[in-house]
Amino acid sequence: MLLMTMPLLGQDDSKYGDTPEQQAACKENLSLYETYYKQKNYDDAYPFWQQACSVCPPKVSQNMYIKGINLLKRRMKTAVKAKDNAGAIALRDSVFVYYDLRIEHFPTTSKKPNNGCQVLARKAMDWTSLNKRAAMEARPMFESAIDCLEDKADAAVLNGYYGLLVKSLNEAEGAEAKETAIGDLLNEYLRLSDFIEVGRQREIAAADSAGAAKYASTQKNLDEIFVQVANCEDMVPVLTKKLEAAPEDLDIKKKSLRLLNEKGCTDNEIFLPLAEAVYAVDKNADAAYSIGFQLSKKGDYVAALPYFEESVELCDNCPKLGRNLMKAGQVAKNAGQVSKCLRYARRAARADAGNGEPYLLIGDAITSLLGSCEDSPLQGREVYWLASDYYERAKAVDADVATKANKKIAQVKKSYPTIDDLFTYGINEGKEITVKCIGETTKARKP
Repeated sequence: MLLMTMPLLGQDDSKYGDTPEQQAACKENLSLYETYYKQKNYDDAYPFWQQACSVCPPKVSQNMYIKGINLLKRRMKTAVKAKDNAGAIALRDSVFVYYDLRIEHFPTTSKKPNNGCQVLARKAMDWTSLNKRAAMEARPMFESAIDCLEDKADAAVLNGYYGLLVKSLNEAEGAEAKETAIGDLLNEYLRLSDFIEVGRQREIAAADSAGAAKYASTQKNLDEIFVQVANCEDMVPVLTKKLEAAPEDLDIKKKSLRLLNEKGCTDNEIFLPLAEAVYAVDKNADAAYSIGFQLSKKGDYVAALPYFEESVELCDNCPKLGRNLMKAGQVAKNAGQVSKCLRYARRAARADAGNGEPYLLIGDAITSLLGSCEDSPLQGREVYWLASDYYERAKAVDADVATKANKKIAQVKKSYPTIDDLFTYGINEGKEITVKCIGETTKARKP
């Protein structure tokens, strides 16, 4: 019996207060509010939580701040519904006071060394939703938190911050303020995109498909915003000023080239010189893609193809691999190298599973092989059946290409083997046919 009670006698209650009375009161109020909280009796939990905050030492429990903020936000919603504006504002202000207290007393934990940064990021998110009129005041919170967390920042935080930059652009007054806001959007798009990709790869490695999907969704949101707010007319002057201010800065050149490629801003005076300057020092995927793009625009597909092939090799598993593969395939087809076109298009389909464009390209490449398949009884026209298979597949994986695919199907149907051909060679509709020059099978069909 003595041995069993010794741990209780030796229990250290100092974290609950300096005196036995304070310790008892602290533990009692913590227990009561947590019990009600677990039962979702939030109104009953609130007064005991208040008592715990007043009597307990500030470092007694991080949960006191986490749950307390939730209780305050609930009461704020109730006050808003009751049209108690003064009460709602007071509760909102208290939310941020308790965020600051949590950061102050729990800047690090054993599981989260950057706990303070993560809490600051959550505070910034709540600030923009609870204090919309002063939303821009959250910007330094976001910036500080993201500078600290980098690719460890939650996807929602990165998305919220970029949305705030858009708000800054929309509210910018005057040409100089607008130019600064656009510059921020351009620079942060690249930085946040890099963080998102690292975060996504980390979740994939951890077999967390839901976490990876959140990062992918955030990147999609950033892409949509970027495309809407950044146009070439605005981008080029901003980037030109940056390049002129630091003509030897390779990092600025790389980032500028990425932005121009991302937006498709290639018809300007800085694009090709910039691509060549980056390529001369650092043969990266963006630079190779850019030079190949310019050559292909001039119709010099043979010269352009090696650059696009290099853009694929240097890209490896980068986010733009699907784009680079597609362009390599298209240029290979135009250069008359159909086997390369098929190889790159198939890789593009694997790299970007929801995109129907690679299947359209495969179909186009197959139709161009008619002259290589003439040793068959149907003079190679079975390639049109196989091409139709790929056009149908394009529609199945990507509804956005349905109209384009239907036009291609209607076009190749005109070149199907005739009914007389099928009768002559004893081919029934639906019969499986091997397209020997490609090594794939399709099914016979009437025109």
